[in-house]
Amino acid sequence: MSLADIRKKTKQKPPRIIVHGEAAVGKTYLASQTRNPIMLDVEDGLGKIEMDHIPCKTYSDVMANLDELANEKHEYKTVCVDSLDWFERLLWDKVCEDNSWKSIDQPSYGKGYAETLRYWGEYVEKLNRLRDKGMMIFQICHSEVRKVEDPRIEAYDRYSLKLHKKAAALLLEHSDACFFAAKKLGTIKVQGKSGMTTKTVSGDRIIYTNNDPAFLAKNRYNLPDELPMDWNAIREAMLK
Repeated sequence: MSLADIRKKTKQKPPRIIVHGEAAVGKTYLASQTRNPIMLDVEDGLGKIEMDHIPCKTYSDVMANLDELANEKHEYKTVCVDSLDWFERLLWDKVCEDNSWKSIDQPSYGKGYAETLRYWGEYVEKLNRLRDKGMMIFQICHSEVRKVEDPRIEAYDRYSLKLHKKAAALLLEHSDACFFAAKKLGTIKVQGKSGMTTKTVSGDRIIYTNNDPAFLAKNRYNLPDELPMDWNAIREAMLK
C-alpha cells in the first residue's frame, strides 16, 4: 500500500437497480423513463410502450447482446432486462443443455441450482462491464409471496423476487437498490348493511425503498421509505 493511493471519496458509479412487483404495476414503463435506455426484451412485455429494445429468446441471446453493448460505441446510458424471472428460465435451459439434464431438478441435492450460480456469475460480470462503461443497470422482476422463517419470531409472508433463492440472494447482493413497486393501500369508511365499515382501497403507484416484513427492498442511497413511481423523482432523491 502507498499513502498516495488513499482517496477520501470513491468514484460514484451508475446504480444497479432491481424493481420487482406484481404484473402490470408499471415496472416496464418506469424503465422506459430512464436515461437513453435499451431493453433486452426477454418477456415480450413492452406492449404499447415505445422503447428501443432487442428481442432475446435464449440465454446466449442475452449474453451476446450484453457483450455488444460493452464492446460497441453507442449512445445508450441504461441497459434494462425484462424480466429476470423469464431470463432465469432461459438460463436453466442453457444449464440443462450443457449438462445433458432433462430438467434443472434432475441432479440430486440441489446440485442443478448450485450449478446455475456459475452462469449467473457470468451474467453479473457482463453487467459490471457495462457499469464500468458508464451504463446504469435496471433489472425488472416479478414478485411472489414467500414465507419467511426467522427463529426470533413467527414465520410470516412477504413479497420477494420470483427467483430461486440462490439466484435471488446473488442478485440482491449485487444490486445497489431493490425497489418494490405497488399501488399504495389505504382505507375508507363505507356504509354497510350493519352500519359504517372500513374498506381497503388501492391508490397511486409508488415504490418502496427499504426492507419491510411485507416486502423485500433495500437501497444504498438513504432514500425515504416511499417515492412516487416516477424516474425523475427517484433520480433526484438518489442524488441528494
